[in-house]
Amino acid sequence: MLLSFKETKELLNKYQIPLVESLIIESLEQGIVFAEKVGFPVVLKLLSNDVLHKVDKGLVKLNIQNAIEFEATWKELGSFGGRRNRVPSDELVVQRQIQGGVELFVGLKRDKTFGPIISFGLGGIFVEVLNDVVLNICPVNKTEALEMIKSIKGYKILTGYRGQTPVNLEKLAEILVGVSYLATENEKVNEMDINPLFAKGSEIAVADVKIII
Repeated sequence: MLLSFKETKELLNKYQIPLVESLIIESLEQGIVFAEKVGFPVVLKLLSNDVLHKVDKGLVKLNIQNAIEFEATWKELGSFGGRRNRVPSDELVVQRQIQGGVELFVGLKRDKTFGPIISFGLGGIFVEVLNDVVLNICPVNKTEALEMIKSIKGYKILTGYRGQTPVNLEKLAEILVGVSYLATENEKVNEMDINPLFAKGSEIAVADVKIII
């Protein structure tokens, strides 16, 4: 079963895993107020227990630049109103959109023999295209997390390669440690998929996450 957005947010907060500013909204007006508070551009998502790949289904709308575009996007997701009456678990979420930085991936999977396994690598489309991912058995300490980070082939990208802002590796390692302890202390968590985890300097935040229990 896919954990709800509210439950996911609470679990991330418990282990100090930063989530980009996000809010479940009930109305167009509430969404615009929140978007203006965190600053455009924003992302609008329809979250559902029966849709794992939201982007493929057109349920994630990026680069909403102002209130007019927000209203248009709200109407584009117009099936939300009718669908919500049929599927009460659906949630409409607005998020601040992070600009720039590196997209990373953090995953968890519970193995019958070894227990929870944490994975880390470049995120976005690069997870499947490059398969640049390292694995470790949970829990990991900060030293082990840093070793994982430095082991990926794309490590140079995190250090400020060709003028990019270097990622705060200490903070990134702390997030990996937090994810590993989330798995070891919550046996009901079978899988977790953070993609992308945006990292730009010291700003590191989860933009999208699925937790399956």
